Amino acid sequence: MSRRTWPIILGGCLRSGTSLARRLLNAHPRIHCGPEVKFFRDFYNDYQEDPVRHLRFATSARRILDEESLLDILGGAFVRVHRQAARRAGKVRWADKNPENVLYLGQWARLLGKKWLLVHVVRNPLDTLTSMLEADFPRTLPPTLDGCVQFYERYVRAGLEFHRQFPERSYCLAYEKLVREPEAAVREWMGWLGESASPHQWHIDHPAHQKGLEDPKISRTSRIHAHSVGRWSDRLTAAEVTMVWERLGPLWLAAAEPAGASAGWLDLPQ
Repeated sequence: MSRRTWPIILGGCLRSGTSLARRLLNAHPRIHCGPEVKFFRDFYNDYQEDPVRHLRFATSARRILDEESLLDILGGAFVRVHRQAARRAGKVRWADKNPENVLYLGQWARLLGKKWLLVHVVRNPLDTLTSMLEADFPRTLPPTLDGCVQFYERYVRAGLEFHRQFPERSYCLAYEKLVREPEAAVREWMGWLGESASPHQWHIDHPAHQKGLEDPKISRTSRIHAHSVGRWSDRLTAAEVTMVWERLGPLWLAAAEPAGASAGWLDLPQ
């Protein structure tokens, strides 16, 4: 199977720009990337304070079959869903977008072997945490700044560890570069995927995008913009900025600098 047909697994910390990246992929004439399907979160019941955890399908199915066998069966069906959706859209390649994909790369390897590619979207932690604290996702996001710091670290470290092990199959897409230099960033990204950038990819509000789970703001956005870069400066205190940057700055730079972003874009206070 040619690398140009390999599935694309898209993930990254929540509020990092995965919804924008998903629409850019889905607008390509060869790639189908639908809205989120929470397969792994449902399979592992990865929700905070779920009052009906014991009633979930995957939880109850474990009572009649072991977890690995269940993953092979249900995961295999999920992969077939993607293949069929791509065929119906008239496309030859599929992608799965879920922020938490970076946490389940071992499971993707079990389902797909080695013939798939990871796109890890990374965004500076100050803006990411600002957006996380504003979002109303109580079953997903921690309610405190310290909890969000740990959440961000978990996601970014998982993506970086895969990149360390499989650099030829992993691409870090820097949100800041994508929104500041969109044409150059998309052309570079598509080239790495073995594709040519398409004019259709600039129409991120195209009606062909299927409705479903994604950042609700993206449905009200008609073009790529950098308005959200630096929002942290009006929302975080100086003490919060110092704490977040000390704990997460080096981690972000480890991912973002090779992807074409830089700390200079953050205008950090001296």
